[in-house]
Amino acid sequence: MLLGEPSPSLAKINTMNMAKLEEKIASLKVEQERMAAKLASLEARDPQPEDKIKAAKDLLERLAALETAAAERLAGKAERKANYEQRNR
Repeated sequence: MLLGEPSPSLAKINTMNMAKLEEKIASLKVEQERMAAKLASLEARDPQPEDKIKAAKDLLERLAALETAAAERLAGKAERKANYEQRNR
């Protein structure tokens, strides 16, 4: 569950290795930048399409939440890896 909705993306994030998580975080940042530009474009229109603006804001919030979840997962994996390597020295 992510922001009250089922999230296949969150399920995928939970199964990714460290390299894939880093790639996912980078792609989420790029997608957030693209959506922010789209939102700015929608807000600049004269008759503002409220439904499209709301959808863009919701998607931007969802992308940010996914990025946070992926970053937390990556940090946890890095910590576990460091602990494992320290024990096995």
